[in-house]
Amino acid sequence: MDEDLKNLLNHLISHEQLIVQFQPIASLDKQVIYGYEGLIRGPDHSPLREPSVLFEAAAAHERLRDMDFLCRKLIIRQFAELELPGRLFININPITLFTSSFSHDHTLTYLKRYAIDPERVVIEVTETHPIGDRMILQHALRHYHAMGFQVALDDLGSGFSGLKLWSEINPDFVKMDRHFTRGVDEDQTKRQFVMSILEIAKSLNCQVIAEGIEHKREYAVLRRLGITLARGYYFAPPEALPETTLNPLLFSERPRDSTLPHKLTAATLLKPTPIVPPHMPMQAVGELFCSQEGLRSIAVVNHEEPLGLILRSDILNLLAGRYGRDLYGRRPIENFLHKPMLKFELETPLEEISRGLINAADHYIEEFIITAGGRYIGKGMLLDLLRNITELKVNRARYASPLTLLPGNVLVQQMLDEFLQNGEGFHIAYFDLDHFKPYNDVYGYVWGDELIQLTGRLLIEFTHPEPDFVGHIGGDDFIVFFRSADWRERCHKLLRTFEAVIPEYYTAEHRRNGGIDAADRYGQQRHFPFVTLSIGVVPIAPGCCDLSRDVIAEWASSAKAKAKQRIGNVLHVEEMKDGYRPERPKL
Repeated sequence: MDEDLKNLLNHLISHEQLIVQFQPIASLDKQVIYGYEGLIRGPDHSPLREPSVLFEAAAAHERLRDMDFLCRKLIIRQFAELELPGRLFININPITLFTSSFSHDHTLTYLKRYAIDPERVVIEVTETHPIGDRMILQHALRHYHAMGFQVALDDLGSGFSGLKLWSEINPDFVKMDRHFTRGVDEDQTKRQFVMSILEIAKSLNCQVIAEGIEHKREYAVLRRLGITLARGYYFAPPEALPETTLNPLLFSERPRDSTLPHKLTAATLLKPTPIVPPHMPMQAVGELFCSQEGLRSIAVVNHEEPLGLILRSDILNLLAGRYGRDLYGRRPIENFLHKPMLKFELETPLEEISRGLINAADHYIEEFIITAGGRYIGKGMLLDLLRNITELKVNRARYASPLTLLPGNVLVQQMLDEFLQNGEGFHIAYFDLDHFKPYNDVYGYVWGDELIQLTGRLLIEFTHPEPDFVGHIGGDDFIVFFRSADWRERCHKLLRTFEAVIPEYYTAEHRRNGGIDAADRYGQQRHFPFVTLSIGVVPIAPGCCDLSRDVIAEWASSAKAKAKQRIGNVLHVEEMKDGYRPERPKL
């Protein structure tokens, strides 16, 4: 059996039959891919498939040096062919540095062959075995530095003497072992270790990469502790065709709530899709489809610009023909982008995507491209869109105000609780129509409803669709949670627009009179001017987790009442001070 493994190992090395995968390293500050870690495994369904088994076999049969060089060659070649952005992190086994036949120039030779700048490459030293001669190791790593490479110490915390090695080789990066990231949100001791590692790294002018992040809660805690580079399944798994961009929603520390209708955008449909450059030969793309069963499409992307999707059925049908490979195999894949593809930005509402698909008679609509600022980040699928549109309608019917279709009290309270729980700063604005009752008495409930619907439409128009939240809490009362920085300007624009359009909701006679004559709440006839809009705003500082929704509702009501005491379309903003509690004015 051991001889069979040896023969299989020799065959894999001699025929270069190893599989290369890349896993992105995320820059948390810039919210982009900083680089990729090159990873190796054996062929599928092979006893040497798992990397640990593969490298143990190479060590046992004295082929570790050959395996090490082959891995570098294949990783560098694939990195170049896929035109991946950022840095390339390559693992080396320190044991190979001590062999008499070791040469530092092999890596440089591979890089020159595939036109990759050495400054983009980071050599990782993994301390999985005791290192005997530190002087040789230091000399080897200094030689890598001299050639333009950077150096990383991998799996800090899992080796034999990590801190000592860190101080001796002075790497550019240290990769913190997944032990410290797993469950860091629930373990104060691990958080203390992370802070200590960051403090040491800062003093040594070294960057820390957190490994093994799998959950948003781990990401959120590490981000707050000061981690700026990270890798893990939370961002993306290792893949032969990795993503070149990351979903911006991954970098939000606030948990997403898919039950809120106002958040249903293209982001809810986003699925990762392998990408290839436009010059890749068609035959190579066909081999990618064959190697990944279930892969329906591949995106063709040129420097982050999406050119279109290549469909599995189209490519494999062409190659399956009698002369398919001879006729098409070497032609660049961009020549086969026949069907127009639809593209939507990440924040595009689902309803807008639906309308776009309905009107795209000459387009392939089962899948579509999703972008962020014009950059390719993934795809969406028609079936997912239909499913989410259905959920959206159900949620709206269940929780929305039947008159305006805006979120009602349930969702308003749910959103407020979420803001408070997360300690977010925001402004709560209470909107109320003045002189609405006499208007409703004179014109009837149909026109009264029209006026309420007008208010709802204007609120949607003048608030930001993503950070702000608009709710209709009943009658002519509305609530907005503002998180947009220009909220004050938005309120003023809304008031000016409301004042300009409101005369259209009166008869010509009433417009000439500047209002209507009607009975007030005491039954006395009096003149009422045009309906106006009062806005009371209360700022809620970040970290006010101890506030209750009842207290905030009372503050907002107080601010609205103060606005209503003034004449016309009014914005009143409470000036909050430490320990200040607004009092409801006496009317």
